[in-house]
Amino acid sequence: MIQTTPRIIFSRPAKLPSRVAAALLSLAIPCSALSHTPSFPEANVIRRRTTAGYPYLNGGISFDEQRVMERAAHPFNLRIVFASSAGTLISPVFVMIGANNGRGIEKIPLRAPWFYIQLPPGGYTILARFKRQVVLVRNVHLREGQPRTYFLRGD
Repeated sequence: MIQTTPRIIFSRPAKLPSRVAAALLSLAIPCSALSHTPSFPEANVIRRRTTAGYPYLNGGISFDEQRVMERAAHPFNLRIVFASSAGTLISPVFVMIGANNGRGIEKIPLRAPWFYIQLPPGGYTILARFKRQVVLVRNVHLREGQPRTYFLRGD
């Protein structure tokens, strides 16, 4: 039985300019966590106001958008995450938020599964329409300094 072993030959490369050597070295070393952060993750997060002037955020499709929204979540007292009945994140067509004291109804079109809004303290009713299903949440009570989070499943 003949056994062969691979032969490795080391040779000294010619002197490279320092910039070229650094570029080749950066390609050879695995990427660090800093290189995985996107340049503009907040560019995809929607920041708008409702017709009555309440600020809201909509996003959360990617992990980076979720981190941006979590960092910006402090002023928002109502946070809603939409998911399918299987648990995967989905975006409803729109959400309607009505004040229980008859102040008005906000109809907000959504493009992503995470939704944060700043509303005055009080009682609200939330209606979310998915493709084939409507989800209704009654008696949502918001208090000053106490954010509420809801996970709504539909479709």
